[in-house]
Amino acid sequence: MMMLNDRLYTISRFEEQAGKISATIMLNTGHKIFEGHFPGQPVLPGVCMIQIIKELTEKATGKTLLLNEAAQCKFLSMVDPAKTPVLEAAVDYQQPEAAPIVINGILKNEAATFFKINARLQVM
Repeated sequence: MMMLNDRLYTISRFEEQAGKISATIMLNTGHKIFEGHFPGQPVLPGVCMIQIIKELTEKATGKTLLLNEAAQCKFLSMVDPAKTPVLEAAVDYQQPEAAPIVINGILKNEAATFFKINARLQVM
């Protein structure tokens, strides 16, 4: 799979069924964000982890979403893109009719869980 230099990540696997998303993403280790966060010690910014989960939920629902409320957001381990260029994402979501989408998401690999979030995403 070709990785474009302007994209932070690419999705190499995406499955969605009955409100459950399972995906594998590949980080673009040459992305400019890693030059500034942090030089010589690159780390995937926490805000990018939140954005990845939001974008995967958008892909599953076909809707543009806005983070409305993060009831719980835990950054458990740093993601060094050189050491961990591939991440697994899992998102459970509920999509009630006239209410925000409720999500529980994680980013991990076989060895560690890096990030967990429980949030509400507003449909735009």
